[in-house]
Amino acid sequence: MSQEAAAAEPQEKKKLPIVKIAIMVVGALVLVGGGVAGGIFFVKMTKPAEENPLAIVIERKADEAKDGHGKDAKDGKDAHGKDAKKDGKDGAPAAPGAKPVPQTEKFVTTYFEFPGNFTTNLKGSRRFVQVSLGLSTQYDRSVIENVQKHEVAIRAEVLAVLGEQSEAEIVGMDNRKRLQNLLRDAINKVLTERVDFGGVANVYVTALVMQ
Repeated sequence: MSQEAAAAEPQEKKKLPIVKIAIMVVGALVLVGGGVAGGIFFVKMTKPAEENPLAIVIERKADEAKDGHGKDAKDGKDAHGKDAKKDGKDGAPAAPGAKPVPQTEKFVTTYFEFPGNFTTNLKGSRRFVQVSLGLSTQYDRSVIENVQKHEVAIRAEVLAVLGEQSEAEIVGMDNRKRLQNLLRDAINKVLTERVDFGGVANVYVTALVMQ
């Protein structure tokens, strides 16, 4: 063996223990660091909720999943056992910011059509008009009974109103509506004079012939 080889061998033997010692030191630090971190995490998790921010966050997330009455919001029920996502009688989802629909009283409309026609001469004309009439009321059927009972007086009043109309006053949609309102008022006038109550809501001209 040469002198250079003999000199190098002691140096390599000196380096090997140093590397082993460095690896052992690093491993020990890693183990110690992991143990310390695990201990800190364990201490934090075992602290009361008011001292543990992580536990507070977890509890807050759990509370958000419940409604204001402490019940699970996923079942869609409120504290009274009703569907919290529904609104209205038909169970349709309520629109955001929608107001509840007010419940209004509904009235039943009853119709009556006079038998036969009303025929009379027109004002200032040699022509005459023939009209078929119907009416409606939103009161009880006693109004219809009163109309039938006093039909003779009502017919006379209707013919008087028709006889006051000229040819131009019964032609056209606007004139037809005006005539219907005049006849309604005339019929209510007769009923009020006879039974102290009118009750006719609308009069309808169902047919009109001018000859």
